[in-house]
Amino acid sequence: MCMKVEEEKLVNDTIICVPYDVCFDRSTQEVRCECNIFESLGVLCCHCLAVFHPYKVYKVPTCYVLPRWSKKIKHKHTYVKSSHDVSRSDESHVAFRGLCAHLYNVAQEFVSDHDETALLYAALEETRAKLAAHCAKKRFESVVETHTSIGS
Repeated sequence: MCMKVEEEKLVNDTIICVPYDVCFDRSTQEVRCECNIFESLGVLCCHCLAVFHPYKVYKVPTCYVLPRWSKKIKHKHTYVKSSHDVSRSDESHVAFRGLCAHLYNVAQEFVSDHDETALLYAALEETRAKLAAHCAKKRFESVVETHTSIGS
């Protein structure tokens, strides 16, 4: 179902109404506005929110709450070097910089061929999955060890 949503804008001391087409699917609660603010910024526009009200959608569907807006986000920027980190050279930062340099060199070597690039992506994803399983196993073993020591 598509609706016209008008937004009032103040331009040179004159209020003008700018219409936007917003499409809403009641079954999936998917909404799409022609302003494309969600697609570009990751935030629902006021036009989409205005469409939710008549359809009694009182909670923003989870597909519109991106990981970067959640409290559980992993701050990957913590390994980005800044001028404030000049004196800081702990092991994780050194390891991160070394891995980035190595991955950059490998990517640079195999980026020119599509098949080699696809193989590299697959290998990286396989390695990521193995590392995730390894971390999960370590967490599980840690929990089991904690429960065993509490029991004794």
